Amino acid sequence: MQAPLLDMKPGEAALIAAVVVAVMSATMIGFGWVPHLSIILVLCGLLTLGRFKGLDFGQMQQGMASGVMSGIGALYLFFFIGLLVSALMMSGAIPTLMYYGLDAISPRLFYVSAFVLTSIVGIAIGSSLTTCATLGVAFIGMGEAFDANPAIVAGAVVSGAFFGDKMSPLSDTTAIAASIVGIDLFDHIRNMMYTTVPAWLLTVVLLWLLSGHATSVDLAEIQVFKSQLVASGLVHSWTLLPFAVLLVLALRKIGTIYAIAITIAVALVITYLHSSPSIEQLGGYFFKGYKPVEGVDLGEVSKLVSRGGIDSMFFTQTIVILALSLGGLLSALGILPALLAGVSHMLTNAARATFSVAATS
Repeated sequence: MQAPLLDMKPGEAALIAAVVVAVMSATMIGFGWVPHLSIILVLCGLLTLGRFKGLDFGQMQQGMASGVMSGIGALYLFFFIGLLVSALMMSGAIPTLMYYGLDAISPRLFYVSAFVLTSIVGIAIGSSLTTCATLGVAFIGMGEAFDANPAIVAGAVVSGAFFGDKMSPLSDTTAIAASIVGIDLFDHIRNMMYTTVPAWLLTVVLLWLLSGHATSVDLAEIQVFKSQLVASGLVHSWTLLPFAVLLVLALRKIGTIYAIAITIAVALVITYLHSSPSIEQLGGYFFKGYKPVEGVDLGEVSKLVSRGGIDSMFFTQTIVILALSLGGLLSALGILPALLAGVSHMLTNAARATFSVAATS
């Protein structure tokens, strides 16, 4: 980041920061704007403020560019994540993992099963919301048949899906967090395990204590899911090899981009063992994301396997560019440095620093 262009007072900086938060909250929550528009509106306001204080646009633009450069690694990584998701889908790695995961559902421990399975699928596809919108809906339906508490089922599904999202190398938010602070993606995931794994285990115990003791239940919906996965033609035990390769490379601390590229190559080989997409189709899958074979009714499963591609990363990439630009401009205008200066006297140990980061986040 470049040196601040203005000598901002902590009080003035706090007021501007509050206005920024208020504007973004009002437009996104109140008016339903996408975040991109809210950030652009705030950027325009800050650029006007800088101009009013006598700053040249070129100076402020340099500050925004400096902010983007701090997260350029994440922007590059998103391209490879989009490619990897497509490769894991077309090879059958993700559908096969979901197929075997569905076998783990226990009627006696329904809440635990819902939590564990959504955790697995969340890690596999790197999306909490997609997991909730597909498997989550199925679990809510099954919960009604089992006479389970819908609130607990929803809690189990959301908890598992968000755990999976946070711990997945395919997750855009996990990649952003690692890249912004300049550490390897797999190192970031390993370090998160110190807090997320104990939380996961405690959740399992709690859901186990809340579980009922159903002895005769209808798993018809699960069987429908499994049959739809099989109908996709992607379910084969050996298609799990790309996940094994990715895990081994991560444990050996191979660089994230290299690990993903090697995994994509392995997934491509696996793909051609059970199907024969043309080069043109491969290009479409890698850009637009994998799409199931036409003419086969896959129901809800179609939403789960129709994922990936560089195109799927554009929304996240553009919002990251804008958000980093905003951070760079806030620093260039002296707003963030003034806020840090105002609280620096309280950041005397690791616990206080951690609390401050959590509170501001």
